[in-house]
Amino acid sequence: MAFACLAISAGGCASFRDAPPTIDPAASADIRVALPAPPESVEACLRASFPDIPDRSLTRGDVVRIIGRAKVLDRAKSACGERALAWIAAVRADFAKP
Repeated sequence: MAFACLAISAGGCASFRDAPPTIDPAASADIRVALPAPPESVEACLRASFPDIPDRSLTRGDVVRIIGRAKVLDRAKSACGERALAWIAAVRADFAKP
């Protein structure tokens, strides 16, 4: 009988380790984890839009400027994306389960 009780209680512990209970969103804040803020300016950088294209016949200079701005924007967004990925990796390293 004691063995049966031990087996049942040990089985319950094993299932708890495999699937911990979810945290109730209504739970007090002292048991929640606060994530660090993302790097500054990443959101604004990633939200930047493609250069406006005038609604008229474009000159060669217009095309060169638009393409130049698009290249600068692409490089800036790539750098922002790399900073965001590095932040995500750091958060995972700090907060992930071992």
